[in-house]
Amino acid sequence: MDTAAAVVAASTDIESCDFDDSSSNNTKAKEAAAAASAVVSAVGTIDDKKDADFDPITLPQSTHTLLFTEPVCSKSFQFSVAIATLSILCLLLALTNNGITLDGIGQVPANVGKAVKIAQFASIFIALLMEEEIPTGLYLLRRIPKTYFKSKFPELRYSKFVAASCLRIFMGYLFLVNVLFLLMMSDNVIDIFFDFIALQFLQQLDDISFNLARMGVFSKSLRVATTSKYFRTEFRRQTKVKRSKRIGFFLKAIYFINLMILLAAQIFVTVKQGNGDYQCKSITVIIKDEVWEESVVQMPGEESKAMVLVYPYFNGVYSQDGTSHDGRPVYVEQKKFDGTPFDTTSPEPKTISIKIPARIQYCKSIRAWVFMHDYIRKSTHHEDSECPWLLRSEETDVYDIEQVQGPWQVWAGVIGKTDGMYVFACSLFGYISSQISLLYFHTAASSLLHLQSI
Repeated sequence: MDTAAAVVAASTDIESCDFDDSSSNNTKAKEAAAAASAVVSAVGTIDDKKDADFDPITLPQSTHTLLFTEPVCSKSFQFSVAIATLSILCLLLALTNNGITLDGIGQVPANVGKAVKIAQFASIFIALLMEEEIPTGLYLLRRIPKTYFKSKFPELRYSKFVAASCLRIFMGYLFLVNVLFLLMMSDNVIDIFFDFIALQFLQQLDDISFNLARMGVFSKSLRVATTSKYFRTEFRRQTKVKRSKRIGFFLKAIYFINLMILLAAQIFVTVKQGNGDYQCKSITVIIKDEVWEESVVQMPGEESKAMVLVYPYFNGVYSQDGTSHDGRPVYVEQKKFDGTPFDTTSPEPKTISIKIPARIQYCKSIRAWVFMHDYIRKSTHHEDSECPWLLRSEETDVYDIEQVQGPWQVWAGVIGKTDGMYVFACSLFGYISSQISLLYFHTAASSLLHLQSI
């Protein structure tokens, strides 16, 4: 009351001043204006402090609120149930589309580019800012205890209020789970943000439907329900300041826990992608009917010489050796009979020759997956030491070799194209593929000279 009187008095002083050209009146007016400004500033400070301690809230304007303010048999309640069911159904369908099925989790990309990785981690923070159902549900439960709720609405059931708040929390976590698997399965920046918009729309169906019902779009009964006294009733903070701080700390802790879970899951996937864990550990390669009559073979410590290269000789299983090249795994040729690695060491290198396996790897310089061998070159003068390919795919940026499309180019003195190279991912054919490889191996060995010393 004293503050209000001070404001009125200051205003009266200003109005009583006769604003003419006299300096005395101008001085009085300035003094009165300064006093009024100081009083208003003090009032603002007091009101801000009161708002910080006793900021009133109202029930959220959402169809979720109608779940406990309206009778079960009413059209408003049934409308709210329908909207909640539709939202949950759409989020579950989105979850299956993102890779979750009854058979387990879908295919995670073998790897993604830097731009996609940055977008994935940035999207985690965006998701937590966009998601409001979890904090709203928790805040309502912490802010409105049962006794306070019954004092305001004795005709309503508190258990329905709790159930509606729990439904909010459930839908919020369903949204975050969708976000998590969306990020895991994405390999394109634009797709990530478009999918985010779609998920946010699904989560806001309750708010959109409520606003339409309040405008009278659906029916008169829904308009009456959405404009009832329940949405105008204020809930003032009934707890002490210390308890209010605990509520704020609780909400911050929930945000932090959700953030840590999402970050940990995304980091786990990113590390496994970098290690090649989502790519085939071994592949079966079959090359048909490709021969190079005068291949250039350069053995260590020897001069280069021309030999006949029979490409089917290198058919068989290729496995990751634990190394990578240009961000993709390197596949190394394995023994034909048992699929184990070749022994690349020899007790007597001068008398006992060893088998040096071929490799399949990605070369960023030519943007292609390539088949190569350390001892074979295109010519003695061909400068291709960075990536001496013998077969190469079409230009591509894919991280998984099984996603390579189109014919491969083969070097047989000149560049040609072949439709005869088949990469069977993950060696799915098992025993059959190994037998096919052996068949081509024996055919090549019996028909032409091959590189026995390689």
